[in-house]
Amino acid sequence: MAPPAAGLNEKHYILAALAATVVAAAVVTVVFVVLSPARVHFSVTNAGSHLSDDGTVQLNFTLAANNPSRRAEVMYRSMFVDVSNSTGLLWVNWVRAYVATAIPLQQPTDNVTTIAASVTLLGDPSTEAFTGNMKSEFTVKVTAMARFKVGVARTRLYDIKVYCRPVNFFSASQSSAAGSPVRCHAA
Repeated sequence: MAPPAAGLNEKHYILAALAATVVAAAVVTVVFVVLSPARVHFSVTNAGSHLSDDGTVQLNFTLAANNPSRRAEVMYRSMFVDVSNSTGLLWVNWVRAYVATAIPLQQPTDNVTTIAASVTLLGDPSTEAFTGNMKSEFTVKVTAMARFKVGVARTRLYDIKVYCRPVNFFSASQSSAAGSPVRCHAA
């Protein structure tokens, strides 16, 4: 029997290197897919208002954060909620909402978490202007920083920014005040 050709060893090394590259690419692809962030959906529910005797207006609403993922938890590190009216340029007339739900917040898989928020408008002429004489529709902007967790692996921090409109805090006949959620859309 003849000894193997010298070039055969080189071919084995090349084939082994190609096989190792394919395996490494497959591992990276699997890790990338497993650690990809979940698609979180936000909506505004229970929008309403309360007018007190001193003219102060309280705008109350609930954010519903839906995490439909069966494998990724969401860990919110920060969340800011702003309310803008429709009487002027968007985000020229805006107020930062108070988020009553404690942050940081961990949301389990396949879960809808509610986040209570409110805006207090003092009883002065600017309140009437901001609310459009209690007839305006509003836009709610949610800005959050979140990390996703799959098992023990955690992703980098992601910026989430969504807009929810039209939100009506004053009319019982409007869908948002009647309890139907107002869906939020990516910015």
